[in-house]
Amino acid sequence: MKAGFLGLALSVIILISGLPALAGDIVVNIDSPQFREVVAAIPAFAVNVATADSETKAVALEGNAELLRLLQFTGIFKIMSDAAFSDIIQKSPPQIFAESGLGTVNTVEWKTIGVESLTLAEVSREGSGTWSVAIRTIDVGRREVLVGKKYTQIARNQIIAVMRRYGDEVLRVYTGKSGIFNSKLVFIGKNSERASKQVYISDFDGSNAVAITKGNFPHLSPSFSADGKFVTYTSYEEGNPDLFIYDVDKRTSRKLSGYKGINSGGNFSPSGTVVAFTGSVKGDADIYTVLPGGGTRKMFISGSGLDVDPSFSPDGKKIAFVSGRFGNPHIFVAALDWASSSEPRVTSDKRLTYAGWYNATPAWAPESDRIAFAGYDKEIDRFDLFMMNADGSKLERLTLRTGDNERPWFSPNGQNIVFMSNRTNGLNVKSVHQLFMMNRDGGNQRQLLTGLYEAQTPCWGPNL
Repeated sequence: MKAGFLGLALSVIILISGLPALAGDIVVNIDSPQFREVVAAIPAFAVNVATADSETKAVALEGNAELLRLLQFTGIFKIMSDAAFSDIIQKSPPQIFAESGLGTVNTVEWKTIGVESLTLAEVSREGSGTWSVAIRTIDVGRREVLVGKKYTQIARNQIIAVMRRYGDEVLRVYTGKSGIFNSKLVFIGKNSERASKQVYISDFDGSNAVAITKGNFPHLSPSFSADGKFVTYTSYEEGNPDLFIYDVDKRTSRKLSGYKGINSGGNFSPSGTVVAFTGSVKGDADIYTVLPGGGTRKMFISGSGLDVDPSFSPDGKKIAFVSGRFGNPHIFVAALDWASSSEPRVTSDKRLTYAGWYNATPAWAPESDRIAFAGYDKEIDRFDLFMMNADGSKLERLTLRTGDNERPWFSPNGQNIVFMSNRTNGLNVKSVHQLFMMNRDGGNQRQLLTGLYEAQTPCWGPNL
């Protein structure tokens, strides 16, 4: 029996054991003041002694390295070094790692050295070009298997995909939310200093970035649809900032709005049935809607001064935007009524920000309860990132004195935020923009390595 997996003709996934009922008891909340990283050990994957050839060992090494990297990336786990538990591994024959349940694992020994989460795995060759991986993650303190799976019929080049699928399962159990390892980023990048800005799609960590546009003209403001099947972006390929839509599966683009003036900052409604964007008439910027299939744009939000940066809440009940109707640009939120799936109507709006000289690019948490945005601090001449409740209360600062930090976007599970920054080596020195990520509380800030000269304005797509 074979099943499709991550778009690949890959493996059957067999549940060895798992205790989803425990998820409510072990959820890690990074917003809690008591949050601390979970101490995790992921020993080298064992190799079935009956099939311990060099290629099987290579698969085991690659799988172990990827899972280590994934869990470290989350900011939730503190990975213990191999040296700390080498004595324990020497006492236990690696073959036991493939058994169901705890097998002969001595959880007391692991607990004594401070391990809270233990992941053990064994790799076996199945045929000339396929392998299986038996893997489980144990809550050491409670002596319970949290996740246990066996992946079969894995081709040599699919071990990374398998580890990402398993990593998502581990995240789901520990956080009660979806994973991120099978999600994508879309952003603007340049592969050299003199190159034109193109739209790129990459893996969740900025790796494997591929341009979906081309041409010697700039592209701007990309955004995913909620299902990850489409991307909107703005292109100057015809000399005017026109709005385009890209079909991810078909790899084709078409113009969505080409009115004279600005057609930029497209944002899909959660249902994907309408796109809100910034349009202009004789320099006056307002927010319009258009159907994903195209057609005439409709006025959506207008007023004195600019109205830009529309962002639908994931529950579809509100839209955040930036308005200059009272002077400097600030974040507003409007309540929506839907006459139909493609006809949102503003019933009321409210100004959320009062501090700061210029606030922009609001982005919603998946629960529609928090909004991250960029604000210009005139006193230090820097853009920084902030977060607040959906009603404007509980304002928090996420970045400070690390260059300019802009265009935040939440991960699919809301645990992380991707953004752009022109900091240099973490210092308050401006350089070329690159992509960065942090925990939603502002901790664990680090650069994503796209391999490009410049990377900016990221949007995080769904976990597929």
